[in-house]
Amino acid sequence: MVGLSFPCCTIQDGLLEKLAAEIAGDRLVWAPRQSEDGVCRLQVINSGLPDHAAVARLPFKKLLFPHREKVWSYHNGQYNDVDMPQRIALVGLPLCDLQALWYLDQVFAEDAHYQERRSRLFVAGAVCEPGPECRCDAALMPVAGDLVIGHDQLWALSERAVELLMTLACQMQDESSLPWPEGPVEIRHTITAEDLRAHRHAGIWTAEGDRCLSCGACSAVCPTCYCFDLSDAAEVNGSVNRQRLWDNCFFTEHGSVAGGFDFRAGRAERLRFRMEHKRLGFGELRGMDACVGCGRCRNVCPVDIDLDRIAAQLVAEGTDV
Repeated sequence: MVGLSFPCCTIQDGLLEKLAAEIAGDRLVWAPRQSEDGVCRLQVINSGLPDHAAVARLPFKKLLFPHREKVWSYHNGQYNDVDMPQRIALVGLPLCDLQALWYLDQVFAEDAHYQERRSRLFVAGAVCEPGPECRCDAALMPVAGDLVIGHDQLWALSERAVELLMTLACQMQDESSLPWPEGPVEIRHTITAEDLRAHRHAGIWTAEGDRCLSCGACSAVCPTCYCFDLSDAAEVNGSVNRQRLWDNCFFTEHGSVAGGFDFRAGRAERLRFRMEHKRLGFGELRGMDACVGCGRCRNVCPVDIDLDRIAAQLVAEGTDV
């Protein structure tokens, strides 16, 4: 794969230790780590920087876009903002997650809470080895973050990363390509809006929808899924708290509106909606593939539903009659 190019420097003895101390500073540092039950999760670490990445089952989005957060509160006739959490750092993310971070940055470009958290975040990705579920594509979209840590090089993705490396007396070199995974990486099948329109009534939607449990696990672990709902809780004393909660396009009430109408009453319709939203984008990002090929959705689906396998079958079958 052809990688993206950024300024880089060679890792010298002691550099990673100095860099780890600078990144930590007043930040809480999170990294993907294997738990005792064998599941990789984001965990707070005490020290050090990984020179290789790992894919956490629940992605980094939970720290930028919490599953439940208070948006504002109203008390004694006054609206109150909420306190932001402390500054954090995410280290050891795979390159596909850096693509997902770029995507979320576009989605929440005008969201004050996301942007406040984002401004407090330092992100250091790392080189990664392709796993059996990987279907990443370096040409898919840009990456976001600050650094990428390799076995013998550091790539600076942001101006503050360049400044940080300069303070550590790093000799910056010309730009070089990020080391995207090589080897047995299976590329995703392309599907277009025309394909989906032509196969709107294809039998695979019903067949796969009948197997779907509507558990929503795939959306929960997807690093670029961002559906949410707003809930107001009014107390008897007149105070009100507004919360934002993760929503899920597989939940039965997701497409429901006032009056009892449901835009996507069946699981086949919800599955088709997820395919369109994930592979063809939404709103201002229409036409942008939001899938970064991390494979989390396939790993967690209890009935082995695979959007890429569906895409391949739709394209192979030709147009509906």
